[in-house]
Amino acid sequence: MFANIASMLIIGFVRLSIENQWDVATFGKVSLTMSVSNLLMVFIRAVALVMFPMLRRTNSDKLSGIYNTMRTCLMIPLLGMLIFYYPAKVILSAWLPQYADSLVYMALLFPMCVFESKMSMLIETYMKTLRKEKWLLLVNVTTVSLSVVITLITTYWLHNLDLAVASIVFLLAFRCVFAELLLSTVLDVNVKTDIVLELALTIVFVGASWFVGGIAGLAIYAVAYLVYLFIKRNDVAFVLNTALRMVRRA
Repeated sequence: MFANIASMLIIGFVRLSIENQWDVATFGKVSLTMSVSNLLMVFIRAVALVMFPMLRRTNSDKLSGIYNTMRTCLMIPLLGMLIFYYPAKVILSAWLPQYADSLVYMALLFPMCVFESKMSMLIETYMKTLRKEKWLLLVNVTTVSLSVVITLITTYWLHNLDLAVASIVFLLAFRCVFAELLLSTVLDVNVKTDIVLELALTIVFVGASWFVGGIAGLAIYAVAYLVYLFIKRNDVAFVLNTALRMVRRA
């Protein structure tokens, strides 16, 4: 319960500070962008509830192997989903033209879906399965403390809205990486290379979307994603072969 409360405070403290330091119109624009991102999270959290009892019934010796497979199955579609930011921005700008200027923050907040999804569907589920709720509390409390410090700097000292919004993605990425590194010590899996690749791809997405945008930004991220798929080609091939074998048996 305390871990869940701390999890809500990570973003909640940033939102409250933005509301306090900027006018209602500015806060409304930021909230719209966050609401669009949160729509995806509702579905993802529902899937995570189904996965927990499945893992609880799984033999503990098989959890490490299942983790690597589930991680590949989850992260490749999630990182690929970021490509849909570009058409989504065009559609929402045409549908809500008065909010078109605020949708630029989707470039900063869309990656939060990647880190929140991995945290909810994979890391939190595994920590609960392994009875590591105290670790989950440690991760969330540490991230909340970092959120307070960063938010005070970006909103009250620097008074920079862009940095305040960007800090949300940074905090969620920090929590996700911190939690996964802890979890990897129990499962005895090596995820450092994958974490670096995913962070690099996220940085490319934010940079291409924020500083370039349009078709050029889409092209830059698409090329980076293809490079990522090439690097992960062995893992992708393994997952596809496993899926084909399961389909044939069925």
